[in-house]
Amino acid sequence: MTSVGPELWRAQMDALRDLLSARVPRLVGIYLHGSAALGGFGPASDLDVLAVVEDLPTPGWDQIAQEILAVSKGGRALELSVVRRRDAARPASPWPFVLHVSSGEHRWALGGQGGDPDLLAHYAVVRAAGVPLLGPDPSSVVGAVDRDALLAYLVDELDWGVAEADQRYVVLNACRAIVYAEQGELLSKQAGGRWWIARNGPSDLVAAALDAQTAGADLGACSQHARDFVGAARAHLLTALRQGAPEA
Repeated sequence: MTSVGPELWRAQMDALRDLLSARVPRLVGIYLHGSAALGGFGPASDLDVLAVVEDLPTPGWDQIAQEILAVSKGGRALELSVVRRRDAARPASPWPFVLHVSSGEHRWALGGQGGDPDLLAHYAVVRAAGVPLLGPDPSSVVGAVDRDALLAYLVDELDWGVAEADQRYVVLNACRAIVYAEQGELLSKQAGGRWWIARNGPSDLVAAALDAQTAGADLGACSQHARDFVGAARAHLLTALRQGAPEA
């Protein structure tokens, strides 16, 4: 998979790379993931970044976080996670991290006793399609994520989406979750929606979600139709979990 529209994020990512290169002496790699890597970057897309550092401690993460927020000001919202090399090489619960920065919410968090379960999905996308801003190929830095763990995460993500997110987000996430369950492939929201229509035929629900994603529009809370659609996708994922991985 290749990224699209790098002109929409290149300058911001160059500034972030230069900052981290100057401030983090044990930097292993910086990887763009999410929609910019999967080919679905649009008007409302965030920039998702995973930075991998050596296992030795680096002081001053609070100051580095403030500098990351400063270079992100005026650009796309940034979601950045910093993890240690050993944790990236063997992705596992409790999904520890060193630092998480969210420029959209203008906040950061230092890693502690807990972790960030979202790293499960971040690792999977980085390994499959991550764009190196610095460092070696991501598959040599990030280890494989367990299929069943990712399927269970996708089920939880659908549940969260129905309760908290807008209909566009949830419907397209349901489409691409089914792709992963059936084919083991990680797609952008748009590609997931298009795959679903190609496989199942026209759908006003999915088409409206695709149009909203392209426009960066919020469709509001899920309708009953959308809830039923997501419920069917959820059942599909649970069946895939019970059946295990398909034979090669």
